[in-house]
Parts: sequence; structure tokens; C-alpha cells
Amino acid sequence: MSVRGRPGRRAWFYPGCPHLGENDGRSPNMLLDSRARLERPSQFCNLIRWRDAALRECLIIYVDAALDKNGRAGCGLAVFIRGRALYTESFGFTHEGGSAQLEAHVCAAALELAAHRWPFHRVIVRTDCAPVVRSRTPSSETFREAVHEVRERCRRGYRVVRYVSRKANPAHELAREGLKSVLRPRVELAA
Repeated sequence: MSVRGRPGRRAWFYPGCPHLGENDGRSPNMLLDSRARLERPSQFCNLIRWRDAALRECLIIYVDAALDKNGRAGCGLAVFIRGRALYTESFGFTHEGGSAQLEAHVCAAALELAAHRWPFHRVIVRTDCAPVVRSRTPSSETFREAVHEVRERCRRGYRVVRYVSRKANPAHELAREGLKSVLRPRVELAA
């Protein structure tokens, strides 16, 4: 339990509220953490007050994906709150579909991460494929499923998908790093 003093009164921030600011080492990518544990029943009213305050907070999740012509993909994810990086991740894998389908799946994964990790926060996912995700007629069946998955996650509450240009997207470089991580092992095997 951490206590912060203010002039005239004390403010209590309980680990029972999934507040930001602590990292117990569970995830190396988690720059700030949230916890879910109540120590006393009297903390319940503070949990409700905190949840109402957290709903005014807004997480901005930037996602991007990079796909090469050989089916290798890299994804980048960056979570920000109040302009501070909260979580960053880049990873690579092989992908059989198109780039728009890949970005739709990454958007859905970002919404799922936010729903599990920060359930009381409003979430805005920013991506350069947002117009495609909001399209009324997806081109293929697999892409239709990915878009449907994003839309279902958006309906759960304070989660929306908005457009951001590639130049303004901090996840773009993370996606390129993820793609490079897929390419590196193959280069080492060839040597």
C-alpha cells in the first residue's frame, strides 16, 4: 500500500485498484503495471471512486504491422497514457494473409490486451489501417473475420479505433524491429 501526502490531507492509492505505477517484474515490457487485489473490504468504495476517475483517463494504443513479400510479418504495439509510454512490444512471425488482415488482427489483439490489462480505462487504438477496419465490405472471408473481431471488441465499452498516419505512429518502428527479428535467425542459419 502506497501513501502520498498532500497539504492538508492524505491521498491513499490502494493496490486493490488496478492503478498505474507499479511493476512487480511479471512482464519485462511493462513499464508501469496494474494490480488487482483488495486488502480490506473498506477499500471497495475507494475502488469505485478510482474506477470513475480511471474512466476519465484514456489509454492510447498505437499498433502497426509490417509484412514482406515472403509472408514474414512484424508487429509493433505501444501503449501511452498522458503522453508517457506504458508498454511497448515488437514481435515477428510468419503470416499467410494480407497486410490489412494482419493489421486488423493486431488491432483486435491490442483491444484484448487493454480489456484484460487495464479494464477500467477508456481505450483508443490508433492505426494507419483504421479506415480498412471500419470498411463495410471486407474483401476476403479471413479478413471479414478479423474485422468482425475488432468490431466485437469495440462494442464492449470505451474502445475505439482511429486513424493515425504512419509517420506519426510510434509503433511503426517497433513493427519493423519485429520483422527484422524474424529475418535475423534465417541469416544466422545461412552463415
